[in-house]
Amino acid sequence: MTRTTLSLCAFVGTLLLLNSPSRPLRAEDAGLNSPASIETRDANSAGGKAAVKEANDESSPESAEAADASPAAKPQDEPTTNGVDKEAADGTLAEGRSAEEPRELGAAADAAAVPAFEQNLTPELVALRDRVRKTLASYYHEPISTASYSPWGIMHALIAYGVDTEVYVDDRKVNAIGWLCYNGVCRGQQLMYLENGKIRLRIGPGVQGHSGQFLAMLAQSRVRTDFPIKVEGRDFTVADLIESEKETCRARTELTFKLIGLAHYLKTDATWKSDIGEDWSIPRLIKEELAQPVVGSACGGTHRMTGFSYAVNKRAKVEEAFDGQWLRAQKFVNAYHDYIFKLQNSDGSFSTNWFAGRGDTGEAKRHVETTGHMLEWLVCSLPKEQLDDPRVIQAVDHLTTLFEYGGRQRQKWEIGPRGHALHALALYNERRFGDKPGSRDLVLAKKPPVKTSVR
Repeated sequence: MTRTTLSLCAFVGTLLLLNSPSRPLRAEDAGLNSPASIETRDANSAGGKAAVKEANDESSPESAEAADASPAAKPQDEPTTNGVDKEAADGTLAEGRSAEEPRELGAAADAAAVPAFEQNLTPELVALRDRVRKTLASYYHEPISTASYSPWGIMHALIAYGVDTEVYVDDRKVNAIGWLCYNGVCRGQQLMYLENGKIRLRIGPGVQGHSGQFLAMLAQSRVRTDFPIKVEGRDFTVADLIESEKETCRARTELTFKLIGLAHYLKTDATWKSDIGEDWSIPRLIKEELAQPVVGSACGGTHRMTGFSYAVNKRAKVEEAFDGQWLRAQKFVNAYHDYIFKLQNSDGSFSTNWFAGRGDTGEAKRHVETTGHMLEWLVCSLPKEQLDDPRVIQAVDHLTTLFEYGGRQRQKWEIGPRGHALHALALYNERRFGDKPGSRDLVLAKKPPVKTSVR
């Protein structure tokens, strides 16, 4: 660690890093966009349900969607919405949104109604809430180290706790998002570099596993577009990173993580040209992604489904008609909502074969990986009222139990699957129990009595 690097950390102060070694970045410090949780499913739509076969048929909805791929398909009823959110803690509007425009749905709207929502908790849900929070606290109070984990590892630590995530740099704690945005060294690697004066991100072992992955992580953490980035001594913002991801869109490639990030940050009617002159838009990203399979894609297809869900949510937020590629994405998400429960095992876990069909290896490590990812997508994309579905509750209970009784085995769970599984629980804790990003130091203040180091 050089003196120059440490001085950069000090320079960001309240914007990026900690005001004191024990205080994480707050929501108002980071400047959060409204969440991109999804409240878009039309419960009366037959489009998605018709695509799913009987429970004993393990085929996915993809083949049925292909038969109804025409953008000119007859529109179904537009989805209903469930309220609006409040502005970010510092009052700054998200990019491209005026005070008069419809505001986003999902987690922020849930949080605004916390008192009434929490009054509806049954004793069983209160007990589950306390267990989920205890599980989240056990890892929240055990930050990992940049000496031991690569940028990829740090990204998968921060996916669970977003702007609240801390990591160790030497013997001091810093904010994980701030460290990565200032291109801090993690196990000898840096995430970003400059090419012709523009931000570019490395792809490969230890850095991004997929094009657009870092922007997708920032989007899921609701980091604002004017949040600062520093690369090779030059100042940028998240908005510059967005432009970089727009420029590097390529046809017939994996665009999953770009769709997550760009659907969150851009207007639905945004158009742009890549640096090789191709025309792009969110509908084109959807079309390109729908042309590729869910089964066999990143993490069993859960991230691809998250991209579609983010796009559907954005369309619902601005109350625009679901037609063309937007309609295709909506129907696809609806179909997979039905389909995933046909793959649920009796213990609440989801298939260890991902979306390919039913399966259960019985191995806890595999359950953390598959159920963690699948529940993560499900919790972020289901309408709020469906979070009390007994099947969802059973999955949350199962995943929580894995963490509770994993004991020392949790050290063997890789940081990627572990991060996404914790993110699933954090999303459920936020959307169902009303916790807010930026306040986890209060909610998870009490440390569990037994600690197991993961540094």
